[in-house]
Amino acid sequence: MDALLTSIRPRVLLLVMVSLVLLVAGALCANVLMPQYKDYRKADRDRAELARVVGSGEALRKQISGLRADVDHLTRRLHGDMANLPDKQLEAFIIGRLQRISWQNSVELVSVKPRDGQVVQVFREMLFDVEISGDYFDLFVWLQSLAKELGFVVVKRYIIRPLESGKGSPRLSATLTIASYRKGSP
Repeated sequence: MDALLTSIRPRVLLLVMVSLVLLVAGALCANVLMPQYKDYRKADRDRAELARVVGSGEALRKQISGLRADVDHLTRRLHGDMANLPDKQLEAFIIGRLQRISWQNSVELVSVKPRDGQVVQVFREMLFDVEISGDYFDLFVWLQSLAKELGFVVVKRYIIRPLESGKGSPRLSATLTIASYRKGSP
């Protein structure tokens, strides 16, 4: 072996040794360092993805709370304050609201007669025969307030007539049938 080493030129020997070191370093890099580097990069991508999900989780919570507020607003708009009332309290609630709306708008609530209506698809109709009196513009504002206070109500019948004849703005009497709809069977 000594004879072989002495017969090889030192330059070639140095080249073989450097190649061998480079080959071992390449194998070490490919088999030990590269898998570790790949695992590190994957963990870094996973961490970034989790940070994005956590960040969007707060935005998602805000979006959900906004949507809940929208649903509550639409329920209030559709049913007014009577959305969660039991059937037994609904008539008293509506009559009380009609009286309050009348007081607020300088309209006299002459009479209210609740009665059952029809079943329309999955909705039960509740009818109220209402008689009011007041000035024309007060009656107009009363009808607008009715929609705001009671939510989705339908005026099925409306008759208006003067109580007194004369010059100026006569006092008017209005007879109307208001229908409110609730989901459920009669």
